[in-house]
Amino acid sequence: PPSAISSGRSETMATPSDDSSEGGKGGRPPPPRSGIDFESLPWNLNEPGAHRYIRLTTATSEWNESHYDASSDSGLAVDPTTLLKYSSSPLPLYPSTTSLNYGTTIWEGLKCYRTPDGRASIFRPDRNWARFSNGARAMCLPPPPYELFMRCVQRAVASNADLIPPSGDGMKLYVRPMLLGSGQQLGLHPSPEFTLLFYVSPTGNYFKGKKRGLNLHLETKRSRAARGGTGNVKCAGNYGVTLRPLMDAKAEGFDDNLYLELETYRGAGTLDDAVLQELSAANVFLVLNTGEIVTPGLDRGTILPGVTRDSVLVLAREYAEELRTFMVESTGRDDAAVTVAERDVTVADLRNASEAFVTGTAAEVVPLMSVGAASYDDEPDFKVTFPHGGNMPGGPVTAALLRMLREVMAGTRKCDATKGWIRDPFASPEEFRNPNPK
Repeated sequence: PPSAISSGRSETMATPSDDSSEGGKGGRPPPPRSGIDFESLPWNLNEPGAHRYIRLTTATSEWNESHYDASSDSGLAVDPTTLLKYSSSPLPLYPSTTSLNYGTTIWEGLKCYRTPDGRASIFRPDRNWARFSNGARAMCLPPPPYELFMRCVQRAVASNADLIPPSGDGMKLYVRPMLLGSGQQLGLHPSPEFTLLFYVSPTGNYFKGKKRGLNLHLETKRSRAARGGTGNVKCAGNYGVTLRPLMDAKAEGFDDNLYLELETYRGAGTLDDAVLQELSAANVFLVLNTGEIVTPGLDRGTILPGVTRDSVLVLAREYAEELRTFMVESTGRDDAAVTVAERDVTVADLRNASEAFVTGTAAEVVPLMSVGAASYDDEPDFKVTFPHGGNMPGGPVTAALLRMLREVMAGTRKCDATKGWIRDPFASPEEFRNPNPK
């Protein structure tokens, strides 16, 4: 995605949505703001002058009822003083801020989108809270209670409701919760103060304009994560470490890197034995000629437990019989039966795949065209081109899974396994937290 902020008309500040659209009053979002070409927005921070964001701070090791009391829907989380203009209310950070010095920052990525019937939906925010809480504990940050997290997500969307793009291919209001150590100190200790943020940006399709599947570089020299580390935590450092390799890969004409468990290659095995991890910011799936849909498992603790990853696994298992026709088309095998697995996936598996794709909040489901080596650093000779990756939206199985995912998001495909996946930010706070009470 582009690296510069897309300001659009942000410098000519329009009045943002006010709290009259807050959840709990029912209704639908207002129409998309006029004057914004939502379809042309890059995957970036867009229209920052039009946003408002939520900022909460605590000097203790917990969030309490002063921040949010779900029984009365009160507290700082819904107080006017904590809803700030993005363009004129920067964070008050000092040089000794803990997160700046020691990297104690975690974040999440959620999407709110407009359905074809004009409603607003947020996709599986409860899963983001669970991952956010695990990340907070790993980085010595106080996890926000479920009720606080969900109310802030709901308020961030409702307070920027006219920035929800119209219904369309991949367009969304991206919501980013963040938690950081905002206190001052020089020594290596947990922060004495913590700040919880929720900001938004309207965005277009992450891979807008792509006519083909992605061309990935197989990264055999540099590591994204190692066992025993924080590869499964959505912390800032997990992304910073990928930037230099990403820029190098792009200079060679690749779209991204596919990382390995380096200990399984450089330590003991051949390249074919090496275990795959993920991309810089997306999980990877293979559709094997045996009929298996497979993705690297979470047991090693080196990849992120993606929400879209989990959603695709659920759909593939739930609709395996429906996918069988597409699997036969993909593999050319009339006897192909769809199976779904999370396990160690090796480089050798790449050679036996009829399709491959990646998943992520921004990307949704995007096909791979090829995986290969670069011309620098004496890399091993390697190149795999997938039979069905040359065109968007990808091979038969990839396209079917993308269609299923979008049907679930639009509310036109439902089953017991997807109950509670879609949340309405304009419902009451209680219903938004728990749409399927027992």
